[in-house]
Amino acid sequence: MRNEMIGAIVRRAIEHPEFRRRLIDSPQDALKTHGFALEDAEMAEIERIRTSISGSSGGDAETKLVSIAERYGVRPPQA
Repeated sequence: MRNEMIGAIVRRAIEHPEFRRRLIDSPQDALKTHGFALEDAEMAEIERIRTSISGSSGGDAETKLVSIAERYGVRPPQA
């Protein structure tokens, strides 16, 4: 379940740049607004992901997210 939840968040961040920006700026608020309820371990993983993509330009952040998505078994949409 944990990987599925994190995968869903990563997929949303790939598909929706505004959610990605909000996730970087205020992860708790972004997740709550989009209906995600996370436990501490999941939140810690989201924080690690957020840290790895913050400071990246839009395309670079998306590339990193695609790589992260693959680790969680999520197939990002093809452009």
